[in-house]
Amino acid sequence: MTGYCTEDLLMKTINKSLTIKEYAAIVMILLSSGTAYFYMFHAGLTLLSLFFIASLVAICNKAKLHYNSFSIIYGVLILTNVLLYGSNLSLIGDVLFLISTLFITSSFSFDAFRKGLLNVVLALSVISLFLYILYIFNIVTPSLQGVGKNGLEGYYLYAFHVFGGGHYIAMHYKVCGLFWEPGIYQMVLNICLLMNLDLLDRRSLINKRKMKLSIIIITVLLIQSTTGYLVLGTIIVGYYLNKSQNSVKFKIITLISAIIFGIVIMLSPVVTDKFSMDNRSFIVRANDFIGLSYAIFERPLTGLGVGSKVFEQVSDKLGMTSSLSAGILLQTAQFGLLWIITFYYSLVKEFRKRAIKLPVYVYVIVVTFLGIGEPLAFSPLFLINVLPFNRYENG
Repeated sequence: MTGYCTEDLLMKTINKSLTIKEYAAIVMILLSSGTAYFYMFHAGLTLLSLFFIASLVAICNKAKLHYNSFSIIYGVLILTNVLLYGSNLSLIGDVLFLISTLFITSSFSFDAFRKGLLNVVLALSVISLFLYILYIFNIVTPSLQGVGKNGLEGYYLYAFHVFGGGHYIAMHYKVCGLFWEPGIYQMVLNICLLMNLDLLDRRSLINKRKMKLSIIIITVLLIQSTTGYLVLGTIIVGYYLNKSQNSVKFKIITLISAIIFGIVIMLSPVVTDKFSMDNRSFIVRANDFIGLSYAIFERPLTGLGVGSKVFEQVSDKLGMTSSLSAGILLQTAQFGLLWIITFYYSLVKEFRKRAIKLPVYVYVIVVTFLGIGEPLAFSPLFLINVLPFNRYENG
């Protein structure tokens, strides 16, 4: 009886319609997390819009601020950064991101948020795939925008990034959606999938929610992101591993899934090309990883500062001349070891409250993959993994 009541409460919560303001808040989380047209070209306006909508939702929902050890320590580390190295636009952005995301997570139950995120990401996936198909068949012609913005120009259809130009010249025929590269897009899709994995547990083989997850999985496959493939495969194997604990059937499915995943990884040209020593992206990311790993121990307690002269000096010394794409390592190098310790502590606590349908070690590996390959560990998209929501019906 108790189990039935709990499931009934969960379904009522999930089926409750969100308001336009609440959907706008979820959309702003995505627009301020690695979109090319909005965040890269209009960063100031996008950040202010995020803060305004987050504040509006918090006020309208009469939200009580929910904070945890990560939000407190991260705030203290930002203040310490200002005192030691001075303020700059990057730190102001970090403050706005943290406060805005706290306002939003404090205004939602976890189940309401993940339902809204699923609907928004599904809509963006369908639109981006539709525009991509029109582009491939030369039905529509994208326009070049962003010329003169530090080489970030690209071809766009209604703010959807459509490959090529500037830094993107090598990404023809890869789906980017609203984001500056496929790697960011797969982060959005896989985080949405992580939050909604339990929908796969429904008994019926085909239902509306499973169809939504299927479209998201198909989109991950089509964007041709190496990290996206690795993360998606790990999630699927981890999901069946979690279900196989007391089931011989699912143990067999897990083994088959792991074998198929391994074969796909070995045979996929997307993956093999990525890890080729001739691939510039691989060399850049490897350089980031090695350089930032050393940089962390230059000043492990206070960090090297965000955009500080000290960080620039250490970067020059270690030969870090790229975009510093290893986000988790970059944040640790800038803010110190306390940042990464409290990040993983809060990540595991949130994992338990959210009842994610994965073994905890698989979940940590997946989030690490997502945060180690892109420079977005400061963004709302990444912060929602460690900041607390106001209620957890599923936990």
